[in-house]
Amino acid sequence: MMETPVEAHNATSINDLPEEVVEFILMKLSPYKDLKSANLVCSLWHRLVSVVQRKLQAHYQHCVITSRLAWSVVMPDAGCRITERYSHCCCYFDKCLYVFGGCTATNTTLNDLWRFDLASREWIRPLASGTYPFPKACATFVTYKDNLVLFGGWSHPTPFPLHQAARFFSELHIYKPLLNRWTHVTTLSHQSPQPVAGHSASVVGDMMVVFGGSQVPGVRTNELWLFDFLVNEWRQPKTRGKKPEARYGQAQITLDDSHILVLGGKGGGSPQVVYKDCWLLTLGVEDWTWEEIEVLNDDSAPAQLWCHAACKASDNFIVSLCRPAKVPESLTKSQQSPKVTVRHSKTWIPPREDQLRSSANELPGTSSEEHMDQSGAEGSSSDFKPANGSEPFENSNQMDQSVENPSLSSNVVEPRGSVEGTVNPRPGLPSVRPNAMKNRQKQLEALLKYEKKFRHSENSGPSPQDSVPKVSHSVHVPKPKKVSFNPASLMVLHVLDISHVLESKTVSWQELKFDNMEGAPEETLFYTLVEGRGEVLMFGGIERDIQSLQRGYGIKSHTVNSTLHILKPVQDLM
Repeated sequence: MMETPVEAHNATSINDLPEEVVEFILMKLSPYKDLKSANLVCSLWHRLVSVVQRKLQAHYQHCVITSRLAWSVVMPDAGCRITERYSHCCCYFDKCLYVFGGCTATNTTLNDLWRFDLASREWIRPLASGTYPFPKACATFVTYKDNLVLFGGWSHPTPFPLHQAARFFSELHIYKPLLNRWTHVTTLSHQSPQPVAGHSASVVGDMMVVFGGSQVPGVRTNELWLFDFLVNEWRQPKTRGKKPEARYGQAQITLDDSHILVLGGKGGGSPQVVYKDCWLLTLGVEDWTWEEIEVLNDDSAPAQLWCHAACKASDNFIVSLCRPAKVPESLTKSQQSPKVTVRHSKTWIPPREDQLRSSANELPGTSSEEHMDQSGAEGSSSDFKPANGSEPFENSNQMDQSVENPSLSSNVVEPRGSVEGTVNPRPGLPSVRPNAMKNRQKQLEALLKYEKKFRHSENSGPSPQDSVPKVSHSVHVPKPKKVSFNPASLMVLHVLDISHVLESKTVSWQELKFDNMEGAPEETLFYTLVEGRGEVLMFGGIERDIQSLQRGYGIKSHTVNSTLHILKPVQDLM
């Protein structure tokens, strides 16, 4: 059916909407895919998209300053699951987060490559061709044009094969996402850096600048190297001024085409020093210059910057995630009440036949068969009590906690079968003992009595006289865990203002904000932090306190994660 001229004239489209409405709609699009596609629709949309991008960038920068970033979590799918890891390396390229290598909870180093598509929010493992890098951790992964550059790293010692020792690397690999191919770069340089791990690297123009790191266990360096991508050559530039102390684990951020900022790290002698200093490297034509920068308000700085990653968020700020050294008392009191109790699944294990018979034999002058008759008889008042008159739950270690938590009885396992209609478990075969079925039915009746007593103890509440018969198998029943919202154990956003670093040679840590901590992870170490399009991406790491690791508690499998946390601005722009 064709439209009449009047109907065609009255038809409206999205272009007939006010520009403010179209602009509001465009702000809801994904910055990784849809917004870029809308930019190509028409000249009007091109202009509106430019306005939207400026507003979103300004809003993002304001939220970074005020720490008004909301947490969200992306859990890996079961079908395509990335391995839990820490000390890995990662970078952002073309709407994707790339993750390489790292260590597992068993200190096994990896050399797998993963890509997280930020537009579709899914993990993909590209099976690349070419020369794969060795398994390694503590390497650097940077972006140069349409290439991803991997340098350095080390692998943990392994018992198999041949008891391999820890190994440091000076390899340089380039991964081309468009070709899905790894390339091992060989150079004819007269000099090149020693194998190193825990260093920092950043790209300035057509150069990759590498600083510091650890060359062998216990030995740090403050050497500075550059790799020229145009000629595939390593060089060691001449520097002036006082150099930073040898260190590893520092953050390195490119400010512009001639300035690099180095922040934090760990080094020194024994005991090692955790640095909170900041250094500016100025790239000259011939000589490069080191200059120490004054750090203001360092009380708000991360306590352990060497094991907490940092990245640039917008042009004027650097962010890091760390547990706060001090939480306001008012916030702590308001958040720790009320308390929530989390109950874990528990299973009650009924006593075996020999345990029941041994308990019956304790009755003086009563055989086991007579006792079973008494306990199973209707209207019996014995209720399966020992001869000393004590209650069933006495002197049982594994049931002490269940008495404290009456909810345990809700998870009692019902005995198989029922008292009525019990059949031989092995039909067609003779019984092992005479009257086996009769004794079995009496035992089941005793178990039902035992269960009734257990349920009665739940309804009436625990009493000091409650007890259970001693069981040879020790069953550990964990106590219910009291869970409360404790801001002191959660990660908080630390923001460093670098807007005046070139003019006044100072940087300043912003005052910590605790307004948006809902969804924040527990204290995590050796994670990676990368800036996307208007959001900050945190991946992996060890969910442990640094003091516990330094005291030698080690790493457990459940403390290493593969969770992706995303920090996005709050949605109150319009």
